[in-house]
Amino acid sequence: MKNQKESEIFYFQSKLSEVDYNSNRFKIMIGEDRFLFGVISANDNEAPFGKLMQYKTIYDTLKDLDWKIKLSFNEAIKYAYSEAVINEFSLIKTDSEEEVLAFYYIENALFRTSSLWDMLAQLYRLFYDIDIPKEKVYYKQVFSPTKNYRDEFKIKAAEIYNYIEQEDNTDCEGEWKGNHSFVNELRNKMIHRNSPNVPVMSDFDTNLKNHPVFQLKRIIEDYAVVSQYIKEILDEIEEEVMSSFDDVDC
Repeated sequence: MKNQKESEIFYFQSKLSEVDYNSNRFKIMIGEDRFLFGVISANDNEAPFGKLMQYKTIYDTLKDLDWKIKLSFNEAIKYAYSEAVINEFSLIKTDSEEEVLAFYYIENALFRTSSLWDMLAQLYRLFYDIDIPKEKVYYKQVFSPTKNYRDEFKIKAAEIYNYIEQEDNTDCEGEWKGNHSFVNELRNKMIHRNSPNVPVMSDFDTNLKNHPVFQLKRIIEDYAVVSQYIKEILDEIEEEVMSSFDDVDC
């Protein structure tokens, strides 16, 4: 039992450590100790460095989100593997404060992980000049095979869409299938119906809890996948956009 617990915790922490953000990415230095803080374009004319600063805005948001997500996951792991939760967990009642805290931090991580998918879509909107207002970007729309926004990322869009629509399968080695659909349903239930972490049986809903470790595995794996997709598009952006500033004399 102890070896299994340690193995699972190691797996979760390894997944989290796969994701890393460089604090200096998209930073334009001016001299030795100053950097370009921001640019706002006038009317419809994009200012020099305007698009770069949009990327930086999204990137800084991603760094902030990732720090908070990791904090929430690490706290959730601590409480999910506490003695109280391991020994006292029940599908139909909640007996310990540790369980309440485990689900509290899981919910924090879940909502912020969901935000990463729309941030991914925002990066694609900017990089490929997709004609959608930034306020109306929704990731399933951007990657939908029925939209065909740009041929340049058609293959990647199909890959992403296939992942988010993947059928559920937890009877497999390694990463489970259908994690995103599970996480999305969990989120929607919290918003529109009742908490999936509260056991109930009524005309409104019938719900038995999942163990917090079960939820952690699914959400952390989804977090790792979306973070990898974000890394891939960021690498493309940096290669094609940042290279144009290499010879700029600030």
